[in-house]
Amino acid sequence: MKKIFWRVFVYFSVVLLVFTVLIGLMFTRFNRTNIVGAYKQQLGDLASGVAKRTRQAVEAGNLDSFVDYLQAVEDFSSMQNIDIWIVTNPDCKEPLDEDYTNMDIASVDIPDETREILQSAYSGKKKSYSDYDQIYHETMLHMAVAIRNKNGNVMGAVVASGPMEMQENTMIQYEKYMTICIAFGLLSALLVAIFFSRQLVRPIIRIKETALMMAAGRYSQKTEIERKDELGQLAESMDILSDRLVEAEEYHEMTEQHRRDFFSNVSHELRTPIAVVKGYADALADGYVVEQEKKDEYIRRIRRECGSMEHLVSDLLILSRMQNPEYQLELEVLNVIAVAQDAMRSLRILMAEKNLKGNVTYDDECSLIMGDYDRVRQLLVVLLQNAVKYSFPDTQIDVHIAREEGRIITTVTDFGSVIPEEEWGSVFEKFYRASNHGGAEGSGLGLVVAQNIVQRHGGTISVTSSEEEGTKFIINFPETSEKIS
Repeated sequence: MKKIFWRVFVYFSVVLLVFTVLIGLMFTRFNRTNIVGAYKQQLGDLASGVAKRTRQAVEAGNLDSFVDYLQAVEDFSSMQNIDIWIVTNPDCKEPLDEDYTNMDIASVDIPDETREILQSAYSGKKKSYSDYDQIYHETMLHMAVAIRNKNGNVMGAVVASGPMEMQENTMIQYEKYMTICIAFGLLSALLVAIFFSRQLVRPIIRIKETALMMAAGRYSQKTEIERKDELGQLAESMDILSDRLVEAEEYHEMTEQHRRDFFSNVSHELRTPIAVVKGYADALADGYVVEQEKKDEYIRRIRRECGSMEHLVSDLLILSRMQNPEYQLELEVLNVIAVAQDAMRSLRILMAEKNLKGNVTYDDECSLIMGDYDRVRQLLVVLLQNAVKYSFPDTQIDVHIAREEGRIITTVTDFGSVIPEEEWGSVFEKFYRASNHGGAEGSGLGLVVAQNIVQRHGGTISVTSSEEEGTKFIINFPETSEKIS
């Protein structure tokens, strides 16, 4: 642990040291740039104002007023310790009249840098420089701007020169404070490095304890460590492993419960029909029934009960598969209209027995979903079988398919027994039979299977029922934009 402690201590110290120094240097540079920039802006605004007033005076020919203005500017500049030069451009065809200038550059030995910014001003550009000036015997900031005539030609220039002493003092003072801050930051960095290095041992111990508890079977144990480093990633991996082990344990328990429920449902639902079949079979075998007509009736009942048991077991097996988390749908792009028409055709014979008419209507012939053809067909067959079972003779069964805001809405409507409104939410429960089923045969699992199929496709199913509008099962599927290949 000590090796890790000192290694992390050194790493933290170096990183925080470099970071603190870089931040100090960056802020010092930033502050210097701002101070000099503000002073440049001040001199530039002053020089631009004088250039504008000079141009206006030249255009108006008002020399007397300009002389008074120039005197006021010089008084202001003297108070601010700033020099303002107004010079003419000898290269211009119409140079600034000497009456409007206050400096003859030809008679003064100025530095090359000053001549350079003057030449830039004569070419229409604003330029400045800062350096130790031999004339003023101190560091000065010089700014030159152009004076244009009414034709846009540069007839002269204004040079504003100001001392940098105050700005330099400000920057020196700031650098002193920044040095103190950096020293304080370095001290803080060392303390932080010591603190975090000591904290490093705790998560390692915590991860070790968690691993031992998980090995003992306590899968839900978490490290409760949140770090953005390798230890944090290791702790996160341990927590993910914990979640996966908990999920595996829950899945095992769910599978076991699912198995128990399946056998419980089978034994519960098959007990009565098996008892009935056994009773009829015993009666036949023991010779209690001698009339041939009675024997035929018993045999028909036995066959009917066997058919019901077969249908029940089939529904239970389908429901068991649908509720299995590992069950995978064979998804493809389906046109719900085609599936509905296929399901409707498969029930034509049953519908003819009650003289029922079946219609499949739609708003858009391209009503596509991503689904399993067999399961979606099974869903519609279940709903249509129920519709046939509970419809009044000589009525009709309608299937309508519509597109609404990215959804495919399929409605199966029949006109027969009305489901009371208080039972609408219960019809999808396992083994539930509506109060007015009228003695119709059924396992009570068909709508449960239908609901599971819909949910597996990311949709919803609901029911409404009234004498005027009939019983409607409404299926809501998410639409897909993929085309059938």
